Amino acid sequence: MTLPQSLSDFAGRWSLTRVIRDARAGHVVRADGTAILSRSDDGLVYDEDVTLRLPGQPAMKGTRRYLWRDGGDGIAVHFDDGRFFHTLKLGKTFASDHHDCPPDSYDAEYDFSNWPHWKVRWIVSGPRKSYEMDTEFMLR
Repeated sequence: MTLPQSLSDFAGRWSLTRVIRDARAGHVVRADGTAILSRSDDGLVYDEDVTLRLPGQPAMKGTRRYLWRDGGDGIAVHFDDGRFFHTLKLGKTFASDHHDCPPDSYDAEYDFSNWPHWKVRWIVSGPRKSYEMDTEFMLR
């Protein structure tokens, strides 16, 4: 089985599909688009561009940017303003991490069992949040 072993294994253009099951709003949001992980002086820049489809509303565009840095045995993921977000451990089929953003809690579960097709699930809870977000990535 092939697994990602380093930050550079993620460099490139990825197709993504996403399903967000929002328990508070009682609906499912779907998205598809592209994530480009491009090399920078100190790692990779993750740029995501998706089309979101919410029930009963016109489709809308969404973007996000993260900074991925070498973290020794994993990848240190930062928000685009440099604040630390979470760690992605490498060399394993499954990896998980937790991010506290009081009053909200974010739990990530990564699945590399079919690399380079990989998945991440975020389980988010808080006073105003309760959703699960599943994203699948495929190298283009």
